[in-house]
Amino acid sequence: MNEPTITCSNCHIEIRLTESLAAPLLAATHQQYQQRLAQKDHEIAKREQDIPASRKSI
Repeated sequence: MNEPTITCSNCHIEIRLTESLAAPLLAATHQQYQQRLAQKDHEIAKREQDIPASRKSI
């Protein structure tokens, strides 16, 4: 099975992306998406709270 590779932008050498190298990248990406998801959930909850107030002003 071929392992995925990334290419260095400076020297253009291909680096095999083994599990030990990929794990920190995957963890960082997962954390970023979790933060974005939490922020979106917060924004949606805020909008839902504001709906009754906006309906009263109509």
